Amino acid sequence: MGDGVGARVETMPRSRVPQQSGRTGGLRPPVRLLVLLVADDREAARLHEAWLGQAIDLEDCPSLAVALIRIGQAAPDMVVVGAAAGSLDPIAFLKALRQVDDDTPVILGLDDGCMELGSAALLAGATAVVRRPFAAESVLRLLDSSVRNSTFHLKPLPIDLGRLRVDGAATRIWVDGVETLIPAMEYVLLRYLAERHGQIVPREELLAAGWGDRTGVPDNHLNVHLARVRRRFPHDGPADWLRPVRGIGYQLLVPRPAPIPAMTTVGS
Repeated sequence: MGDGVGARVETMPRSRVPQQSGRTGGLRPPVRLLVLLVADDREAARLHEAWLGQAIDLEDCPSLAVALIRIGQAAPDMVVVGAAAGSLDPIAFLKALRQVDDDTPVILGLDDGCMELGSAALLAGATAVVRRPFAAESVLRLLDSSVRNSTFHLKPLPIDLGRLRVDGAATRIWVDGVETLIPAMEYVLLRYLAERHGQIVPREELLAAGWGDRTGVPDNHLNVHLARVRRRFPHDGPADWLRPVRGIGYQLLVPRPAPIPAMTTVGS
């Protein structure tokens, strides 16, 4: 029957949903959230990777018709719709869902050339319309603001600056693809700088990020820890990844990869 559109689709009222997962609790720990995802393989892989380590069960649905059935079965905390396969289009999906379910948040992603459909989607019951490809952190923030679960807490997402990647959950970094575990204070300071990449961050701000009220902290501690951070970066040119700005603070500026020299042919 293809993607199931020809079958009768029933979505159970919230009060009758089997207590197995999703917002109504059940066998899954209540701190974990269930998100249904309708997207192409590449987009799905990006979200799975970006949300790794979050308290989220991300379930892929091959079509909107399947997602409609799964909403009735599993009571998810959110549905994220990207590239939709099958004969059920997003507007028809939203209208069918809202006939029986006013609560489940639905985030619809649209390509730049299709953003005019956004108004129709919002009128049909979409919670929010965002641009594709999805920005993983933005969708995660929408999820956080939509759920009614006080025990759910976001973990910081990794920060990817090209040659430098800073983990969001563990005290580890990747420099030119090489993974390294670093001490906690180095991680705190580096992540704070990475979140403000390119900005000159005042010393007082960095001291507050690392030591709070600074009670009993010698003035040179910041210099020592950031010197250790600097030694973790390669010295492959005139650019300094982490540079002190005299009288102000520090600036993190990750250089771009060096261009690969063009191949030349030497004539005989």
